[in-house]
Amino acid sequence: MEVFQRPRATPPASVSHWLSRIREEDACPFPEIYGGNRDQWASRARLLRRTLERFGEAFGEREVRVFRAPGRINLRGMHVDTHGGYLNLMTHHREVVVVASTSGNGQSRFVNIAPEHRDITLNLLPWREHPAFVQDWETLITSPASEQRRSAWAGGWGVYIEGALLRAALTVPALAGKGLNAAVGSDLPAGAALSSSAALCVATILAALGSHGTFLPADDLMLAARDAEWFTGSRCGVSDQAAIILGRRGRYVHVALHGPGFSTREAKYASLPDGITVLVADSQTTRRLSGKAKLAYTRNRFAYSMALDILRQETASLGLPAHMVKQANHLSCMTPEFFGGDARLYHVVSRVPKALSLSEMRGRYTLPALDAALRQYFGDTPPEASETGIALRGPLLYGLAESERARLWPLAIQQGDPGLAGQLMTIGHDGDRVMDGSGAAFDRTITGDTLRALAEQAIPVALCPGDYGASTPVLDGLVDAALAAGALGASLTGAGLAGCVIALCRTQDAGRVAEGMRDWLASPDYARRAGTALPHDKAHAAMVENHATAGACALSLE
Repeated sequence: MEVFQRPRATPPASVSHWLSRIREEDACPFPEIYGGNRDQWASRARLLRRTLERFGEAFGEREVRVFRAPGRINLRGMHVDTHGGYLNLMTHHREVVVVASTSGNGQSRFVNIAPEHRDITLNLLPWREHPAFVQDWETLITSPASEQRRSAWAGGWGVYIEGALLRAALTVPALAGKGLNAAVGSDLPAGAALSSSAALCVATILAALGSHGTFLPADDLMLAARDAEWFTGSRCGVSDQAAIILGRRGRYVHVALHGPGFSTREAKYASLPDGITVLVADSQTTRRLSGKAKLAYTRNRFAYSMALDILRQETASLGLPAHMVKQANHLSCMTPEFFGGDARLYHVVSRVPKALSLSEMRGRYTLPALDAALRQYFGDTPPEASETGIALRGPLLYGLAESERARLWPLAIQQGDPGLAGQLMTIGHDGDRVMDGSGAAFDRTITGDTLRALAEQAIPVALCPGDYGASTPVLDGLVDAALAAGALGASLTGAGLAGCVIALCRTQDAGRVAEGMRDWLASPDYARRAGTALPHDKAHAAMVENHATAGACALSLE
């Protein structure tokens, strides 16, 4: 099925003409993208106007094109995108907008509506001299030249712009000699697990290519946007980009993306039933991946790569035919049925060591991808930091269980059982949870005895949390507040460690659930966990109802 409509080659129009068409009081001129809700259109119109006006301030009255990319939420399918697990993704209405025109020279200049983001000027021509340019992206982004550029940006927004423009030039090398004048606007909260950085990369690549009459198919655009983030030092998967690019208004997408090559042809779309609402609560905490936090996060990503290889070897040792073992190359294949039932799955997982050092992995298993995975995940981490034991069994069980939860989640919705869908969300969060409702440390330990008990009690793997641990005390408190106020289910969304929580509610209960989460955000308990109090007005603004818009595209006045 066709899941992505290629952006049309839209003719440019003057800034003043765009502004005349985007009046907050008018009906939405883009109903296929935003729908007919007047309040939603008013917020979109304000962002579009501010970005167009910023372009006019910086560059004057010019012919421009407008591109946009929404945020995203994970309804189910956390931390499994890098290894082909099932995903249930939905766009989030807040978005990134890029207003752009060609510059007529090789220099690109970007301005932002947010005053904290300084103007940036780029020239990609020097990159054409690099031996890896358009030849080997991974070599290019791990080169000393790329490291120097990342250091020069010092964490500023320009590193995403440069990564996106450079990746666009990989597709169309001539773009390295052409420039872009652009204004960027966003109302996506940064660092809130709603994919603000992925949306920025997608919108910038669309602008760079679209301003010169070129567009990419969905699969290629997803990889290009992922590569742009890899330039910044991240090693993300493609779930954020998939949600942003494949999104449809009022619907969510169910898909498994496994590589190194993947296809979105089997993506399926569905709508939430009437009477069901998704709330998004911003915890007002920001993820900072550095030091111990970065090491813990990276270890879990690396653990999947090794644990899946080890699992296949342990499965083969139990007599599973070689052709079946070979087929099990991603999480969405490794269902309970593949193993012969939940009990058999628990038994195989019990053979995977709880943790191993790198030297123990090399000695006990044949892992041809180990060194490549080390370079990918620990490239900027001192070797001694990754020589301690790498947890394998807990993250592996989490991945198998979470992919199964994501496989079952849309079935529960379609069969009229939103309560089960909510339960799957909450159990998934328990695999990330670090603090229980009383404020004590949450025990996620997966021992051999744990696995035997799960098998003996015939507990479906989808109802087993696993052990990933990407939550925080603040996120756990928000989840507990949502459940206490009547949510069907709640969990963190995105990579975790900060950001947003989503709650699935009956629409008739959504107001009460939102109020319960707002009250907790403004409570002393939040202040203790977050280390700072949150004023009532910020707590109120932190809660929104999710509205799914169309995926990333160029806007057209035609």
